[in-house]
Amino acid sequence: MSTITATADYWEPLWAGGRRYREISSAEATLLADHVGPSCGRPALDIGTGDGALAHHLHALGYRTTGIDFSPSAIAAAVEKPRSHQHGEGPTWHLMDFAADDINALPDRAYAVVTCRLVYRWMDDKPAFLDRVRKVLAADGTFWVVTELAGRREDSDPCKHLGITVAEAETLTAGWSVVRTADLDVLRCYALRP
Repeated sequence: MSTITATADYWEPLWAGGRRYREISSAEATLLADHVGPSCGRPALDIGTGDGALAHHLHALGYRTTGIDFSPSAIAAAVEKPRSHQHGEGPTWHLMDFAADDINALPDRAYAVVTCRLVYRWMDDKPAFLDRVRKVLAADGTFWVVTELAGRREDSDPCKHLGITVAEAETLTAGWSVVRTADLDVLRCYALRP
């Protein structure tokens, strides 16, 4: 990986220092449920799980969820995050760099849902990342991406640079048989299917 923002060396001190990121809103949770539906134990993978909020939400929908992150402090926050679990023990957590580590080390061969919330923007080699996602996504699966789009914030906003460009959005959506999008303020949600 070539940029500092895509490494554990960048993210680990932020997580260790108590930094937290945008919570999942009820509107976002509803959109996710509308696109992936409930499950009866099918596997789901949350890439860049952070504090595990999305992995917990998928688990509540009935998915057997695995959350991965390359920050040990993020994984610790996910483990400690209190949730009630109607469907067994809750998500499992793995310290892993999805873009670089061996994806064969994941607990399942294919996932019904793969999620990437507020992470895609940070991938240095987006085509290679998407190839890896396609390798672990089940043939009838859904790849759920939530990301900011460039130009959605005011010029004075210090986070204005966080959005993906039109070209990066085109890279994200290329090659999928189904592309569905929904906008939430500065965020866009993508439901992508092979």
